Amino acid sequence: MQGENQVVYKELIAQLPKSEIHLHIEGLASFDTLWKLIQKHNLKLGINSREELEKRFMIHTLNEFVDLYINVVQACFMKEEDIALLINDTLNYLKGNNIRYAEIFFSPTKLLLNGIPYSGLIEQLTAGAARIQAQGLTVRFISDLSRSYGVQNARRNLQYYLKYPSEVIIGIGLGGSERRYSARDFQKIFDEAIDNGLHVVAHAGEDLDSYAIWDTIRYLKVQRIGHGISAYSDLTLMRYLREHQIPLEICPTSNLYTGRYVTSMKEHPLRTLYNNQLQVTINSDDPTIFSTDLNGEYAKLLDSQLYSIDEIIRMIRNGIYATFMALSEKDHLWSEAQHIIEQQGYANTLQQFNST
Repeated sequence: MQGENQVVYKELIAQLPKSEIHLHIEGLASFDTLWKLIQKHNLKLGINSREELEKRFMIHTLNEFVDLYINVVQACFMKEEDIALLINDTLNYLKGNNIRYAEIFFSPTKLLLNGIPYSGLIEQLTAGAARIQAQGLTVRFISDLSRSYGVQNARRNLQYYLKYPSEVIIGIGLGGSERRYSARDFQKIFDEAIDNGLHVVAHAGEDLDSYAIWDTIRYLKVQRIGHGISAYSDLTLMRYLREHQIPLEICPTSNLYTGRYVTSMKEHPLRTLYNNQLQVTINSDDPTIFSTDLNGEYAKLLDSQLYSIDEIIRMIRNGIYATFMALSEKDHLWSEAQHIIEQQGYANTLQQFNST
């Protein structure tokens, strides 16, 4: 009976309109796209076949992930027109997971080093967002200032944005290696971004203890925390996150691959974070790299038998209301989801949301 219920629950999740807020566009590049670009540009990456390309994706630490991301995935994109392939992969991913709205990171630094002009990159992303919108889906982009490349590079990336603004780029983020640079090093850059009306988010607590999350709150004034899983060991921090309703962008499979705090799905700090009533959201991070997608992330939570369908639905709702959409748009998307939930016989589930 348990197995039958799991199948029904997964079908329900797949039907629901969803959002995703921690997703890197380069991590959506399919193996077909990457292999095509390796051949097109005759790239010497130590990869001589599609099979060798797939084997290169077998990673076990955050540093291995960063190396793969920069020196293989991003290294394939050499021309402006290559970005159109990323848009195709993005559209396929969104459709396949019934994601109606997504806020997607793009990391300009390596692409600029590859010779793609920033203006051309923005033109491609803006045109790509329009193509996706024509399919009834919405994407907005967040520029990852690339912590791994240092403070001056991050400042340059912000200045590029200010020079070439686009209505589809709504904020900045800070990804990359937490260990190389402290969040406080980027305070002035984030202050300038806020002064210019940008949303601000940052990866933190993925590879370092809870002090790294505190730093992003204190110095960067972030509106959301990417990953944030080390918060589970800090009761004061969990209380602060709960009281200030700062969402956490949890990426379960990604955390399992990088391995700093997670060795199995059953041991993931998500359970503690959820129990402490934090606004946890579920995301896929880099679907191709981690062999996952958003529906798959929810399925893994169900398979762990630690989360009920009611809790999964609450996390889907959290994901919608953690976006930077207007409240009316959030309400509209959640209303669509509620209608499906009611149709499928889960009206009692909705009572918990109406009473909170």
